[in-house]
Amino acid sequence: MSAAGTHSAAGPAVPAGGPDAPAAEGTPSSPDGGAATTPPAGETPRRRSWWRRHRAAAVVSVVFLGLALLAVVLGGRTSGRPLAPDNPEPGGARAAAEILRGQGVRVHEASTLAQVGGLARPGTTVLVTDVRLLTPEQRSELVDTGADLVVAGSPFTDLEGLGVPLVPGGAGAQDPVLARCDDPDARAASRISSSSGSVTAEAGAAGVTVCFPVDGDGAGAYAVWSDGGRTVRYLADPQLMTNRLLAEDGNAALVLRMLGHHEDLVWYVPSLLDTSGSVEDTVPALPAGATMALWMLLAAAVVLAVGQARGLGRVVTEIMPVVVRSAETTRGRGRLYRRSGAQDHAAAALRAGAASRLARALGVPRSADAATLIDAVARATGWEAREVSDLLHGPPPADDGALLALSTMLDALESEVHRS
Repeated sequence: MSAAGTHSAAGPAVPAGGPDAPAAEGTPSSPDGGAATTPPAGETPRRRSWWRRHRAAAVVSVVFLGLALLAVVLGGRTSGRPLAPDNPEPGGARAAAEILRGQGVRVHEASTLAQVGGLARPGTTVLVTDVRLLTPEQRSELVDTGADLVVAGSPFTDLEGLGVPLVPGGAGAQDPVLARCDDPDARAASRISSSSGSVTAEAGAAGVTVCFPVDGDGAGAYAVWSDGGRTVRYLADPQLMTNRLLAEDGNAALVLRMLGHHEDLVWYVPSLLDTSGSVEDTVPALPAGATMALWMLLAAAVVLAVGQARGLGRVVTEIMPVVVRSAETTRGRGRLYRRSGAQDHAAAALRAGAASRLARALGVPRSADAATLIDAVARATGWEAREVSDLLHGPPPADDGALLALSTMLDALESEVHRS
């Protein structure tokens, strides 16, 4: 066996030239002499630093997005509005809506007149759950869509604007009521459980069929009117549509048949908050799931803002890293004055410093006026008061030479005071 083979079997290879020779070119080495660890492919120090700074924000964002998606996907969209197709409570009408969907009817929920305008057309049915919330102008716009109307009424409801020869009333029946008319939907239902209101036809009106009579004056719980182009069905007691009463007697048969004449049913639940005002405004509203997701994202943004905001605590004193001597600041200020030619500022600083030192040396209080200081300096030095006044409060020097002379005279004046 060759020497090379023996060496490979015995241990790791030694670079040519002995153990002290440098590593082969292209092979990085660590400070301790070993091979340097190469970071994983695609991972850079910049990326690692970004993750360390933003990992909390990323985690919170992912959690909120997951909660929003979970709420949209798994959370059933329900409401508590009366007669709403997504309301599973006793006063809702979700049961009727789901049965209609099972029979192939496309149920479109609408909460604004603008949404109705984008869905209603000839060959569709529009159910209005509370016509009292609509103005006569809005009712006329519903009629202009050309769709068949199903009106859920109430006693003494005003039907102005719908153009139908029907008059709601307050007569009703607590016991089951038989159909007793020729309308196919009413005959299929045979009877309904009760009625809290009624409807009659206007005198001399043609094309009106009143069913389920509740008294002997022609008032019934259900009426159908058609003018050949459209059909209007009026249910005097909307409670027959609710989840609570739908399964009683023939209520379900009547409700499902009057709503299922067309493949498309617009289930309109009016609201006092509807500001669209016209069916011509067909801008669709955001779906409930999208609205909830937006609220979740807004909450996540608020949490991130609070988490990333810098906390305001007590003021912390820090030791200055560099100590600057007063002489250096004085020389620096002097250079600035000289560079800008500000002899007046420099003279004012010199005079103020000299006056402060003279007053301290002579025991003159800081609250004393200029005349008091001048008299004290004149008595201490023997100088004329006018000379002291000109020196301390005279006009500013015109050039550097005059400034130097002023400085020399101030030094001389201070030396006289200290000597005395």
